Amino acid sequence: MAMQAAYEQTAAAGFTIDAVEGLDVAVFDTLEAVEPIWRELETRAVLTPYQTFDWINAYQATGFSPEARIRVIVWTDNGRPVALLPLAIGSRFGVRVGQVIGMEISNGDSLVFDPAYAEKMTPRAIRAALKVLGKTGAGVDIVNFHCLFAHEPDQPNPLLAFPHAPAPDHFYWCAFEEAEGSYIDKVLPHKRRTNIRRSMRRLQEGFGELQLRHATSEEEIAALHDVFVAQRGKRFKQMGVENIFARPQFATLFKTAARTGIERGTPVLRYHALYAGETVVATSIGVYSGKHYSQYINSTTDGQAAKYTLMGVTLSLLVDELRAEGITTFDMGLGDFEYKTEWTSRYTVYDSVVPVSLCGQMAAPMLRAARQAKRTIKQTPALWNLARKVLALKARRVDG
Repeated sequence: MAMQAAYEQTAAAGFTIDAVEGLDVAVFDTLEAVEPIWRELETRAVLTPYQTFDWINAYQATGFSPEARIRVIVWTDNGRPVALLPLAIGSRFGVRVGQVIGMEISNGDSLVFDPAYAEKMTPRAIRAALKVLGKTGAGVDIVNFHCLFAHEPDQPNPLLAFPHAPAPDHFYWCAFEEAEGSYIDKVLPHKRRTNIRRSMRRLQEGFGELQLRHATSEEEIAALHDVFVAQRGKRFKQMGVENIFARPQFATLFKTAARTGIERGTPVLRYHALYAGETVVATSIGVYSGKHYSQYINSTTDGQAAKYTLMGVTLSLLVDELRAEGITTFDMGLGDFEYKTEWTSRYTVYDSVVPVSLCGQMAAPMLRAARQAKRTIKQTPALWNLARKVLALKARRVDG
């Protein structure tokens, strides 16, 4: 009832357009107004963990994009919501740009959509919905989608029906195979398995009992967050780059998401820690959605324990825990690091720039060129090494 009332109230306000491909469209200007619709749609929708209501609601509480105007487009079939697109709209050089809320820090964009209606979510239907934003006082000239993943389980991403090009980074994803016992026996080569198990033994001999534990209270969340930030800070300092996770926005986002749902044992985000004795030697922070887990970021300690395969040990225990909980798919996000290919497969993800107005058509080539330039740099070792040196020099100047 709450879902239907929310839709009818918005429709009555005049934010409904004519049917397009058999669907009606409504636009909401607050997350609160669309929450009941969003949560119900999630129960039957295809989406990534970064388009759940709880993740985006936590993101909005951080202050990452305080000036952006929020608009959520909802497609309905006879009043039944079938798809949703949450947009943050801002201005860049006089061009009104829309993007999926939280795009700057997520691992991929997607619609939230009922797979039974995937064929109706055509470029025509999406473009028509984007044009109605002008009636809400938040029109767009262009919409910018990043890192669209084409390999959702049995379901393509409808946004890839728009023209698209490879994104700067690759995406690392897998579906868990059926395996008895520890998962590493199924997926890792013998040499790697042996190395991980040797590390386990040596860590236990040198530091104490080895355990993977996750935060179950606000106190544990705060404590593990502090450990994570300190470990990441040391690693980033070695690399000569800023520890962006020390920024207050990330602390707010992670802690808010970790508290959300913790009372029922299904938090949006979970802090895992690898303990050797009472010492945290590694952490993993991941985001959940249904039966999917996305490892967002991790950290490892320095010192004597760093001689061992800390992330390999952490992942071997984490993957076994996830499988026992019923998780069926797993990703390690964006960014090209060799160790990811031991656990997941590498996929190309795509960017798409969708002009809505004449101004948007003029701006689109510049946005596409900027992303292509970034891809060229990141996928060319010599250029990427040079870029990292420049970033390191900039970080040292800021620290100085």
